[in-house]
Amino acid sequence: MRQYKGYYIDHVYFNNKKEIDDFIKSELIRKYKMLCEMFADDPCMELVVMMEPYENRLHNEYGLSYEEIENIQIQSVA
Repeated sequence: MRQYKGYYIDHVYFNNKKEIDDFIKSELIRKYKMLCEMFADDPCMELVVMMEPYENRLHNEYGLSYEEIENIQIQSVA
């Protein structure tokens, strides 16, 4: 059993590094959507500050363009 980014490749939950990367990406997107929904309900600077690291990580580590990130924002409040 090997550890990768805080998760184990145990062939029960994760079989390879790509599955872990995909899981982390989907969790980042899920949490980012939640923050976008919260911002739509009550816009405040605190939420903007909380959203920025998610945007940067999705762009820098997972290759999403800023247009794709903006589409996530739009879809989460639509």
